Amino acid sequence: MNPFEKIPEQEINHFKEKVQLWVNVDVQIEKLEKQLKDLKKVRDKELEPEITKFMVKYQVKDLNTDSGKLRCQERKTKKGINKNNIKENLSKYLTETDKLNDAINDIWLNREEIISYKIKKCKN
Repeated sequence: MNPFEKIPEQEINHFKEKVQLWVNVDVQIEKLEKQLKDLKKVRDKELEPEITKFMVKYQVKDLNTDSGKLRCQERKTKKGINKNNIKENLSKYLTETDKLNDAINDIWLNREEIISYKIKKCKN
């Protein structure tokens, strides 16, 4: 049985319009995201390393520009957690290899799962 048989035609047409609008907006977003990605690549991978290298070398903290102040800040981040990292750090406290491996597997396999729903466009 077709699930659309029981739905009034007016609602089906409204639904089709919304789907078509969604597809059109999605295409526009795709194009703009590609442009944005290319611009960010230039800014982040080409220009920023050269600018920060200069600023660090000559100890320039701030730059005044027409669009505001640019500040070179040092930022420290931590690497993501992976199985090897967990094993190295737990091995300081757990000396028995079996218990260590059990603990790692328990941590790794019993992570909280989050369920969400998203529309995905599949390429033809």
